[in-house]
Amino acid sequence: MDFEVVVQNISTLNDIKRVANAYVFDYRSLNKEELVGALIKTKKQYFDIDNVIKAYDQMIFNDNRDYRVIAPVIIKEVLLNHDDYMIECKSLNEEINKYQQSISNRAAEFTITKNQHNKEELEMMRFVLEAAWENDDQISRDEKKLLFKIQHKLGITEEEYRIIQAQLGMYPQKKNVLHSNDQINDVKKELQRVGLLFQVRNDDGIDCDIIPSEIVLTLKSIFGIEMKKSGYIKMLEDKRLKSKAYLEAIIEKSGLNHPNKMQVKDLKVFIIENIKPSNVLGGYSSRDGLNTGDLIDWSKDLGLTTNKTKDQLIAQIIQYYDEFQEIEIDNEDPRALYFEYYELLAGRKLEELRSKGLIQKDLDCERMFEKATHYIFETLLNVQPVQQIKGNEHPDGVLAFNDKLIMWDNKSKETDVNLKDHMIQFDRYIKTSEKSVAVFMVIGPSFTDSSIQEQTQYQLTSDTIITLITAQQLKEMAIKWNKARGKEAFPLGYFKQSGRFLTSIINY
Repeated sequence: MDFEVVVQNISTLNDIKRVANAYVFDYRSLNKEELVGALIKTKKQYFDIDNVIKAYDQMIFNDNRDYRVIAPVIIKEVLLNHDDYMIECKSLNEEINKYQQSISNRAAEFTITKNQHNKEELEMMRFVLEAAWENDDQISRDEKKLLFKIQHKLGITEEEYRIIQAQLGMYPQKKNVLHSNDQINDVKKELQRVGLLFQVRNDDGIDCDIIPSEIVLTLKSIFGIEMKKSGYIKMLEDKRLKSKAYLEAIIEKSGLNHPNKMQVKDLKVFIIENIKPSNVLGGYSSRDGLNTGDLIDWSKDLGLTTNKTKDQLIAQIIQYYDEFQEIEIDNEDPRALYFEYYELLAGRKLEELRSKGLIQKDLDCERMFEKATHYIFETLLNVQPVQQIKGNEHPDGVLAFNDKLIMWDNKSKETDVNLKDHMIQFDRYIKTSEKSVAVFMVIGPSFTDSSIQEQTQYQLTSDTIITLITAQQLKEMAIKWNKARGKEAFPLGYFKQSGRFLTSIINY
């Protein structure tokens, strides 16, 4: 949500005045409408990089240790990793306590051993912190600044720093006591006063904490953050990054100290904590990373444009996963479970589907794939498919589009779908239809390159557009649409794309 929209939805007059305190002159004498106008006029000051750095430093080097401990968790650990950079106020407090408890839990299990890649640095940091806490259990602002420099000089991550403090019984507070709601709310108010945090009321009348998108961009630039953690985890699941040798090579070229032997899951954890997504995709020189062909294929799979340079391809893949959002599954509708495993159903991953208890017979795979697609249109895209006559030969689904139809057919395959193998069937559906078919969508795991030529050849003699859309594209597009537009019907005209479907043109 951009700055102006946020300002227009701030909950109360007190919240507006608190935010206006940062840069609006004489804010105390202005009414609500005047404050909104003044905030919009001064908005550039709120996301100016020098101002944001000053405001953040004011929190993390504050005399009040609650501010120093809670503020970075609110900003970096929760909101910058949350969908739309917004969360219900009550939920934010719960997330902070959950995070603090996770640090205490990890501290109980954490041991510095000779196998640790940064053993000496961790031991030094622990020694320095022990000495710092000997001063009446207090660390002054100047001491905090010195500790900050030592931490970064030693290459200690923020989580490692917190874990060591927790082992000393000093995180999040003395004796590892969690912060109360009153303490957290006090810090949130101070974050408002320095212009980093805003409180808005959503359509359901619930108060939410949010960082406006312009300030988010500035914070990401300052912290060197390219992607939300959830998106990074999702990106690392892609088949192009499954090679252990590739991940090891990226870590080796990073020059970072690292353990000699790690399993793939440990490699990924190390990468998420220490290496930027752009380096994972593009390496550290022009000859490193994935080749352009792989990046083009990946972009195709995601429905993104491909006529770009290597750097541009990397940038758009990063943006895609940074914006990726999961959706909560409706357990009351059994099709929601099929939707959860949509890509596995499309790719006929029979062994994996059986191991999860989802299917018993091979035919269950095709049936569930079809039902999950109906679920997508009905529940997430809010478009009701046309009821078809049972017993007649027909495609898997039909949608009404003006005075014409849009048809779709699911193709569950272990390999790429080859359009030519199915065109006689699809042509029969199109030609026997009582109404004109504007678009025929083929939904599968992936498609052969020759499928593009086949659909082009067909369209030379037909008025029907053939659209090739992967299960991954349709699922992720539906999730994003549902998050952004709720019950609003998806404009079916977006499916009028010849060849490979591109999600990048959709206005969410």
